Amino acid sequence: MSPREPRIPASLVSRVDLADGLAIITLSLEHDFRFKPGQNATLWLTHQGKTIPRPYSIASSPSQPQRLEFYLNLVAEGQMTPSLWDPEVIQALQAGDNRTSLSVTGPKGRFCLNPDDQRDLIFVASGTGLAPFMSMIRQLADDSRTAINLLPRSIYLVHGVSRPAHLGYRAELEGLAAASTRTPCGQLGLVYLPTVSRPHLDPAWEGLTGRAESLLQCDAESRWRRSRLEITVREMLCVLLRPETHAVYVCGHPGTVSNTVRILAARGYIPGKDVMSERYFPERAVAHHVPAAT
Repeated sequence: MSPREPRIPASLVSRVDLADGLAIITLSLEHDFRFKPGQNATLWLTHQGKTIPRPYSIASSPSQPQRLEFYLNLVAEGQMTPSLWDPEVIQALQAGDNRTSLSVTGPKGRFCLNPDDQRDLIFVASGTGLAPFMSMIRQLADDSRTAINLLPRSIYLVHGVSRPAHLGYRAELEGLAAASTRTPCGQLGLVYLPTVSRPHLDPAWEGLTGRAESLLQCDAESRWRRSRLEITVREMLCVLLRPETHAVYVCGHPGTVSNTVRILAARGYIPGKDVMSERYFPERAVAHHVPAAT
């Protein structure tokens, strides 16, 4: 990061807590911030004489260039997120205390849709790895409402979390998916596939279970243990998923990314061509949290 890179001053609009240690943070910027869906911005926080930079994937649509949204996990030993959960810092930001401030620089990152690739899309996300896909889906939804003669395409979004409360943006995604069902010939065809790896923590959950990448496996292992819904979804994806027709993007935990790439490589997918990935490494107290695209 160049120290001369100009920072755009930002103010905190809101922090919406979805679950313990999981929130959506929205900023308002003094100037336009132009970016591509899938890119990240570096957030700079100044408090008590110390300035901390940290890059995070952007969840908002580029159609709102003076408003940025981030989908964040609290990391207790991290440099940035503990401050964003600190009531003293939040109060200072909301009060306009000039000793506490936010600004952004960027954008950075290559985890973006290829505009020349018109294949249907499979998005695989774990945890807050959903953020860049929200930006992509929101932009595609905007385009589907305004563009003329836009080529219709299907989007299958698999979002894996440990428990249902961690399904960020669930209501918005269910709404977009429902709209796609009502207008099956529309330009945006979203199929939302949330899956929970620890369903025993919420017995009321009746949806898909297991890690995100498990839905891409085509083996018949432990079929008798799976619900009819999971069997149906896995069989559907196994029939659909071919590199000739579907490009895959995967983002989140390194294990999710590695497992997805491995599963798809066995089916003829070429990393970097047919399957694009970005790994989220845990934020640490002494090292920058940098999304890495491959």
